[in-house]
Amino acid sequence: MAQFGLLYVGEPQFASQEEQQAHFAKYMQWMESINDVVVQPAMRPMGPPIRVTSEGASSAARADRLTGMTVIEADDIDAAVAIAKTSPYIEVAALDVVEMIQMQM
Repeated sequence: MAQFGLLYVGEPQFASQEEQQAHFAKYMQWMESINDVVVQPAMRPMGPPIRVTSEGASSAARADRLTGMTVIEADDIDAAVAIAKTSPYIEVAALDVVEMIQMQM
């Protein structure tokens, strides 16, 4: 099986602490439901990034920033996307699905 990253994009906004806690409980139930394909559970939250380029470094806020990642195993990208579509995270933000390419070193 191949490995895929489910990349958490954006920062969900909740109307209340109770709403956030309810969403988190739903998310944890989802993580339990996909436990058999999880290689690395949610690596989140991630703090604000500093973007480094050949021009320098910037900590300018970006709405589409990476805020976390989960690594799963699936037969192919379509199967990984199907798993991502079941995530409650997509109710409040976005997930990018990427294949984790094995580098030969």
